[in-house]
Amino acid sequence: MNEFDFINKYLSSKNNSNQFSLNYRDDVGYANNSIFSTDTICEGVHFYKNDKPLLVAKKLIRVNVSDIIAKGIIPKFCLLNMSLGKSVDDLWLDKFMKGIHSDLNFYKLNLIGGDTTKNLHNTVLSLTIFGDLKDKKFIKRSSAKLNNFIYVTGTIGDSSLGLFCRNNLDFQLPKKYSDYLKNRYLLPEPRIELTNFINKNATSSTDISDGLYSDLKNICMTSKLGAEINFSNIPLSVAASRIIKENPTLKSQIINGGDDYEILFTGPDGLDKKKNITKIGKMTRGDQIILTDFDDRISLDGYKHEI
Repeated sequence: MNEFDFINKYLSSKNNSNQFSLNYRDDVGYANNSIFSTDTICEGVHFYKNDKPLLVAKKLIRVNVSDIIAKGIIPKFCLLNMSLGKSVDDLWLDKFMKGIHSDLNFYKLNLIGGDTTKNLHNTVLSLTIFGDLKDKKFIKRSSAKLNNFIYVTGTIGDSSLGLFCRNNLDFQLPKKYSDYLKNRYLLPEPRIELTNFINKNATSSTDISDGLYSDLKNICMTSKLGAEINFSNIPLSVAASRIIKENPTLKSQIINGGDDYEILFTGPDGLDKKKNITKIGKMTRGDQIILTDFDDRISLDGYKHEI
């Protein structure tokens, strides 16, 4: 069972759905003039035991920051929950908390509480993050309009390709490229500088955590529209272009791979005049995603949160 199967089976009913949960079809909920989101990362799934604890801490904060800024809102408060596994010692914890405090300071976040436990297996870490709406709107997934253009920030596919490089050490790629891609996997860089731009200009928005195709599918499903995108318009880093040239089958990672934590959004024409924003397609009638200039033998899918 994946995340959406779970939602459909246990949560999406008249008794459970409400305006505050957005029917569980977005990355955030809202109440009392705030929006909130939560993400959990698990040792052995989202990070490895030998990963630097400082980077694990930063990734935990940044994947949560990404959810809130994709709504066009600056995050303000957070709760930290840690279930520490058998491999955690005081040195690991010292370095982990150094990373936490570093990014709390960088993103001007206030840590207001949380919980700590010990377990006999792998470490599980969770952050819940809050953004203050005040008089601002927030940008939902479900508000794309027909003929809106589709945009992405930054470059796409780097994180997934970085994980590929990490798991395939015999793959021949110049070190400067493999190091760049691995770093993009280990340390996301949410586009917090574009938060106000998204709030003022986007009609719908989500971060790219489950893969470009999967997250665009979420916008289409909730907005009751289709989409058409051109693969050649998707912005790639020099490193990603090089690895795809060496192994064309990895093109699927650009579409399906997750953990980029860039922003996917819709809006009027011309928003790509802003730095680090690229137009990749358009919202259409229907419920299908049409991908042009792409090998149709490669299946379109995205990361699925299995339960």
